[in-house]
Amino acid sequence: MKKEGFLPEDLYKIRYLREVTISPDGKRYAYRVEYMDKKENKYFSDLYVTDISGKPRLYMKRKRFSNIKWSPDNRFIYFILTKDKISGIWAIPVDGGEAFSVSKEKGIYGDFDISPDGKLIAVEYFLPEEMKKEKKDKKKGPPVYRDIDSVWYKLDGKGFLPREKPHIHILNVKTGKLKKITNGINGDHSPKFSPDGKYVTFSSNRNKDIVDRFFYIDIFIVDTLGKKEKKLKTPDGPKGNPVFSPDGKKIAYLGRLHPDDMGGWRNEYLWLAPINGEGAVNLSKKFDRSCENLIIDDSGNSANMSISFSKNGKYIYFPASDKGNSYIYSINIKNKKITPLMNGKFNVYSYDTDGNGNFVFAASNPIDPGNIYLINKKNNFKKVSDINQKFFVNKIVVEPEEFNFKGAEGDEIQGWIIKPVGFKKGKKYPLLYEIHGGPHMLYGNSFFHEFQFLANKGYVVFYSNPHGSQGYGEKFAKALHNHWGEPDLEDLNAAVKKLKKLDYVDEKRMGVLGGSYGGFMTNWVVGHTNVFKVAVTQRSISNVISFLTTDFGWLWPKEFKGNWWEKGNFKFYWNMSPLKYVENIKTPLLIIHSENDYRCPINQGEELYVALKLLKRKVKMVVFPEEPHGLSRHGRPDRRIKRLEFIHSFIDEHIGEKKTKR
Repeated sequence: MKKEGFLPEDLYKIRYLREVTISPDGKRYAYRVEYMDKKENKYFSDLYVTDISGKPRLYMKRKRFSNIKWSPDNRFIYFILTKDKISGIWAIPVDGGEAFSVSKEKGIYGDFDISPDGKLIAVEYFLPEEMKKEKKDKKKGPPVYRDIDSVWYKLDGKGFLPREKPHIHILNVKTGKLKKITNGINGDHSPKFSPDGKYVTFSSNRNKDIVDRFFYIDIFIVDTLGKKEKKLKTPDGPKGNPVFSPDGKKIAYLGRLHPDDMGGWRNEYLWLAPINGEGAVNLSKKFDRSCENLIIDDSGNSANMSISFSKNGKYIYFPASDKGNSYIYSINIKNKKITPLMNGKFNVYSYDTDGNGNFVFAASNPIDPGNIYLINKKNNFKKVSDINQKFFVNKIVVEPEEFNFKGAEGDEIQGWIIKPVGFKKGKKYPLLYEIHGGPHMLYGNSFFHEFQFLANKGYVVFYSNPHGSQGYGEKFAKALHNHWGEPDLEDLNAAVKKLKKLDYVDEKRMGVLGGSYGGFMTNWVVGHTNVFKVAVTQRSISNVISFLTTDFGWLWPKEFKGNWWEKGNFKFYWNMSPLKYVENIKTPLLIIHSENDYRCPINQGEELYVALKLLKRKVKMVVFPEEPHGLSRHGRPDRRIKRLEFIHSFIDEHIGEKKTKR
């Protein structure tokens, strides 16, 4: 069979490795693979289990589940099963048998942990009032009205938030009964058992003033009866992912400092807090990277990347992104030496360890959506799966070439080029400049279906990590603070200048596109330069003043210089709004937005669209019903495919192959 490049409908054929987990005895591992069903137009997952050296065995298929965890005795795999938006904790016997429900109460179940003896589960749980009413009158659909009295009343991907908050409950595995053990006014999260199973640690914001103290999160310990609760002595700031040390005397967690700003550019550090009240120590203070995976792609990976201890208590393992890669690192608690567990071009997005030196992790790279890798006690590293082998064997996957350049302040900017499928020397090709969102995320060595599709359609695809991106240190990420669009526009202009000199790039046929903050920058770029002949802005920001209506809009004064109505601030906000420069926009523009996008509300796209229509400019708007902000990563399958078709069609109309005949 002749090999061919990627098409939009290939999304139905790619299987995505979502998460992995290793058995406590280190002898087996389990993993979840997700895929899209074209007929039902939905996502489903399969569960596999295999011996470390054996072939995978399919345990469960075509279900909607996540958060897989082994039981301490190696006999069961627990997971969250979702059906009709209602979730529950289920388990499946590893040595044979059907999956069964562990939880009996109807409600919403979140992150959970299993006690060392396997008898209890600590879980985030709540029962929304609307679900209570459905239980009584069996009616479905939206309520008659929404009575809103909180500034934080909606969340992208979740919709309007219920008044009820998740709290930590203890689930009795044998009876299925729940017992509430926490009562934080803003909810309680990320439960983890102590080694003796008598206590649970969790994170919680207990402040009544949620507006001014949203990032004042603390770490707590409570006994399994909910009677003895203690707050650890830690610096003010956002925190999460607490976990007990093997001796039960300390708790490690991830957290930032400076709670009075949004600080997306700040590093997230690894901390260790004694439970005796001595105060937390910043273990990764000298490691100028954020301890989290911040690589962005369109694969939709969102597995939990928690921290963990070695069983001897000498090391802590954590994720971090660095210069286009995301690895798992170990830190020696005694001397604070940090070492990556792997090297090469990798985006590690899920991992687990037995604590004795055996690791399993899921990683993608530029030509692979994701596969399983093992590291054993002797640090031997090997790939043990080829999940998409049957499909990819007939596909042309173009490996990106690194393309670095000097940007603002003379800093080195990391970028990549994907050449068109069937690339021929001596021929000039149109170029597409892709801009990532965040803004404090990064592109990296991960698979991007959209990029491969556009390369298959004859385009040079360029993407980079300009100022504001994470993975290059806190100073580099901070460059955008109060300066959206400024240093990264310098970077873009520098990149374009260098790209135009490539003998295979047609400088008269260049386009720009991006989503979220990348959409903001697309709007900003076409309002400040006419170098691009076509642009596609997605889930974008056009008016920073009206952006107050986003799900976290009430926090923007912490990102910028206070509220826009305060003295002198209106000019600052308006100057930073792409809409101010709308009269300068001559570039044909496609605006893509989702109706239920609460992160970048649809009015942001509409304001720009209407203004350009009134100016009689070349503009088109495509709106996707029901979809939230993450349409390109986990939207309804047919809508994801249609989005790609609209993008290609609009770009091709303006700089496609037919445009060579001038």
